[in-house]
Amino acid sequence: MKKKLIYMLAALVLTLGACKKGYLDINDNPNNATAVKPALILTGALNNTAAATTGSSIFYSFAALWMNYWMTPGGVSGWYEERSYNFTTNWSGSTTLWANVYDNLTDYAYLEKQSKASGQTFFVGVAKTMKAWDYQYLVDFYGNVPYTQANQSVNFLNPKYDKAQDIYEDLVKQLDTATNLFKTATVAPADAIADIYAKGDLQKWGKFANTLKLRILLRQSEMPGREAYIKAEIAKITANGFGYIETDEGIFNNPGYLNTTGKQNPFWAVYGYGVDGTRTASHGYMLASTYGMDFLRNNNDPRLDKFYNTINDGAGSTYVSLVWGQEVNFDQTIATVSSIGKGVLKSFDQDQPIMTDFESLFIQAEAAQRGWIAGDARAYYEAAVKANFIYLGLTEAEADTYLTDQTVANWDANANKIALIIKQKWAAMNGTNDIEPWTDYRRLELPADMPISIASTVTTRKIPVRMLYPQREYNTNASNVIAQGTINQFTTRIFWDVQ
Repeated sequence: MKKKLIYMLAALVLTLGACKKGYLDINDNPNNATAVKPALILTGALNNTAAATTGSSIFYSFAALWMNYWMTPGGVSGWYEERSYNFTTNWSGSTTLWANVYDNLTDYAYLEKQSKASGQTFFVGVAKTMKAWDYQYLVDFYGNVPYTQANQSVNFLNPKYDKAQDIYEDLVKQLDTATNLFKTATVAPADAIADIYAKGDLQKWGKFANTLKLRILLRQSEMPGREAYIKAEIAKITANGFGYIETDEGIFNNPGYLNTTGKQNPFWAVYGYGVDGTRTASHGYMLASTYGMDFLRNNNDPRLDKFYNTINDGAGSTYVSLVWGQEVNFDQTIATVSSIGKGVLKSFDQDQPIMTDFESLFIQAEAAQRGWIAGDARAYYEAAVKANFIYLGLTEAEADTYLTDQTVANWDANANKIALIIKQKWAAMNGTNDIEPWTDYRRLELPADMPISIASTVTTRKIPVRMLYPQREYNTNASNVIAQGTINQFTTRIFWDVQ
């Protein structure tokens, strides 16, 4: 009997030894993967970028208001900070923005790590490009931020803050590495499907990385002693051969938006209409600003009908606006003032812009006017305006007429070419990326006549030059954020903002 028991135990040991490792480990959940294929990470990360940094209300509401595209009437307590500029470290706008961008960066950091381990250089290049996208905005909003120790919670529970200019310079290097990877990478068919921005088009990714790098360099245009560095870095862009985003080459996101809750285009979902066709709350809150509307109306600009809708006042359809910060009764105003137009609110399944061709062309126009890139500044500028008309559903012929007949757009009629480029860039970016005009305004103080909110709660009559660090940083990473000193939204400028 004892021998039989020994044989049975031995057989059991051999049986278990032949089984897959972890066979009896009941603590492992087979549905909770510890490693995910890069292609699966990529799709979600890109889609989250589109939702969190281009399509959401957080990214648009404050900049669209400060840049006088839209306004929100009095009585809406949720926009007190935007109307008065008197926000604090607890402002939900800044807190949510910080959290969303760092969460998105966690995805790209993991994508880069997994792709390096598997030798998938295409994904490494994409991860580096998109990390540069996210970090540029973090620097532009906050200045010094966690960078070298960020997204490494196992090693750094309290990541240090890196200097903003150091981060910028490293982003430039990361983008150089990305374009070099795009030169030699191969893209499998399944990987191209996972790429919801460019479908695995390496040339398109190379142009996107180059254009993003040029945008980073242009941010530093007003810094003394920086021109040699900028020119040297632009020479590297020229050498890699990809060029920049040109007409009809914009970067858009569309994973297959549906007219289903949670699956609509993110901009439409916030500012458009619900699945049942009723307008969203934000569509009613965000109304036409007089400054933005009057620029179009006073210059016979056909884009007026695309940026703003009309109101039926009983005598016919007309355009109605409000002065930014104007104190009016919200309930009596919502149906009597123009709101966001059909040129930017197209449909529930519209492409979500990441970087449009017209933004890229305006960037190139400024760089060419400064003598930093080859090509004719006027040609880039006029191509940018035409591309914006086409995006909005207008024709190139209408753009040609506008560029010829309207003084505010005519190249020859404006001595200050940079001011002309920036003003028309401001006009064009309405509803596609309102952060860029705010950044141009901080960098150049253009457009020079940008109005300040007239709300009675305004105590400092100045558009903010930055965000405040969110309160959660003071709660969880106190020593590092306190080391940044006293931060003020009106006086603590980002390193490139030397006005």
